[in-house]
Amino acid sequence: MYQQESELNSELINSARSGDSVAFEQLITGQRRQLLSLAAGLARDLDEAEDIYQEAMISAFNALPKFRGDSQFSTWLYRIVVNSANSYRRKFRNSVGRLFTNREVDDSQIEFGSSSGSELEAEFHTDNPENALHQSQLGRAIAGAVALLSRQEKVAFVLCHQQELKITQAAVIMECSEGTVKQTLFRAREKMRKQLSGFSR
Repeated sequence: MYQQESELNSELINSARSGDSVAFEQLITGQRRQLLSLAAGLARDLDEAEDIYQEAMISAFNALPKFRGDSQFSTWLYRIVVNSANSYRRKFRNSVGRLFTNREVDDSQIEFGSSSGSELEAEFHTDNPENALHQSQLGRAIAGAVALLSRQEKVAFVLCHQQELKITQAAVIMECSEGTVKQTLFRAREKMRKQLSGFSR
């Protein structure tokens, strides 16, 4: 993801900034899978992830004239997805009130890639004849534990574990210091370890 912007991308960015929707579509096509994966990690289900992604892309297109290239274009898109997820959640809470807190989380629809939470999975991994079932249960438990994190903890965890970004990259996206990311990530991991304490090594 974090590669130097190519000359072609620079041309597409300039065209998109001028209102060329085709150029913008070309820019995001290669990143759609990653951006949807990020949205899925921050959403409560896949429908919400798609809504967040669509809202983020509309916001990105409208904000393109303000993009000055101070960061990688992909970094900028990631930040918009994170902000859109936060905005979506606030609007959703306001629209349904208390019903939001009573709605059950469908863990089966929180999709993590093969690397999502990989370090945590490794810590609780067991090799036995029932390993496949154990790992399936663990995957659901991890998804449920992630759902219980605070908003910032969840963002830090998804960026650094699901998306496998470095602390420096997550800090740019979260618009905070690297120290804040480290502290937030530490709290997230500690909370998840407690939630997953029932799983043996």
